[in-house]
Amino acid sequence: MKRIFAVMSGKGGVGKTTLSAALAEYYARQGYRTVLVDCDIGLRCADQVLNLQDRVVFDLGDILEERCTLGQALVKTAFLPSLSLLAAPQLMNPSDVKAKEMNKLTARLSKSHDIVILDAPAGVGRGLKNVLGVEAEMLIAVNPDDVCIRDAEKLGSMLAQQGEMHPGLIINRADKALIRKGLMLPPERIAQILDMPLMGVIPDSPAVYRALLQHQTALHCDDAGVKKSIEILGQRLLGKDVPLPSYEARRMLRFFRWGGDAQA
Repeated sequence: MKRIFAVMSGKGGVGKTTLSAALAEYYARQGYRTVLVDCDIGLRCADQVLNLQDRVVFDLGDILEERCTLGQALVKTAFLPSLSLLAAPQLMNPSDVKAKEMNKLTARLSKSHDIVILDAPAGVGRGLKNVLGVEAEMLIAVNPDDVCIRDAEKLGSMLAQQGEMHPGLIINRADKALIRKGLMLPPERIAQILDMPLMGVIPDSPAVYRALLQHQTALHCDDAGVKKSIEILGQRLLGKDVPLPSYEARRMLRFFRWGGDAQA
């Protein structure tokens, strides 16, 4: 089994790297040889999430400029040998990397790994275009608010122009209480608005932030609901028929800009 996922977002701060790292660890714990590639050139952070910041010697830029071998650049996690990280360079610009180079590198990684997860840079700038040239399954992470949904729609339009008509959707920080009160859109409604298949829903939880403060992924947080939702996401991405948890609203939003026919 060889799978390549590119996790992206229309804006920063939606938890894209948090999701990418947790998903990578989940797959590694299932026995899959997994590599997380930090594609945010100049602004790397995946090494911090995996607590590998002191072990990075070579990075993605060194590979592309042939200053090291692929094996030298891959950093394995001490607690999970089947999980590796390829860090983003800090002293390069996104324009220094070409999409064709990223595609070739990803193809090389897929030969020695079962699952490759590309943590794409946020937004729709030059750095994202390097990832758009990769033959991967595109996933858009979004928070359930107006701004994030609008930016995700713009990103979806860009992907459609690249021939990727229906990227998978991951909704992060869903709040059941707010959804039931009608203050937040249900995940199913957001997927309908964006016309994207809903692959996973991660509940909002302060436990995730506490885990990040300790340089741990969300799989180590003390919230069983979060960990279960990551497991469900991981299984659904592999094509398993696992149902999503129900998020039902008692009433519709009164003032939500998407879909003006909403009633109180």
